[in-house]
Amino acid sequence: MRKYVLIISSLFLFSCEEEDIQENTSMGLIINEFLASNDSCCPDSFGDYDDWVELYNDSNDPIDIGGMYFTDTQNDDNPYQIPLTSPDKTTIQPGGYLVIWCDDDQEQGPLHISKKLKKGGESVILLSSDKTTVIDSYIFEGQTTDISMGRNSNNFSEWIFFDSPSPGLKNN
Repeated sequence: MRKYVLIISSLFLFSCEEEDIQENTSMGLIINEFLASNDSCCPDSFGDYDDWVELYNDSNDPIDIGGMYFTDTQNDDNPYQIPLTSPDKTTIQPGGYLVIWCDDDQEQGPLHISKKLKKGGESVILLSSDKTTVIDSYIFEGQTTDISMGRNSNNFSEWIFFDSPSPGLKNN
């Protein structure tokens, strides 16, 4: 009887239709570029030259960052929660970019947060809505005014400086 079960099981296993399995190489939501000292590079929609962090959605689905947290300090007991009230402004489409303004001007909208970046160096950290899971982070050292730092578009694990910052666009 055992022999028959093995034969039937083998026939069943080998008769199943083969599926195309594709490896998911998507990173999901990532910090793509930031500018920690903005004097004349890239103004926000209010004409202010504020520090900023650009996020990139490398997935096949829209991602709403509303409810997620952002901080510039490791082990921060009080990270800033991105408002849940404006999914039309906080949702990043697949292959899309979104700029968060680090200016402490929350009255300017849901993408203006209370954390400012330090030119001398610190961290940029995006946390999930559970307030503890790190979605992405980067620790940086001293920065130059109006020179951004971001991922090399040919090698996302490499961070490089950009003389021509590109908030909301592919790094060049």
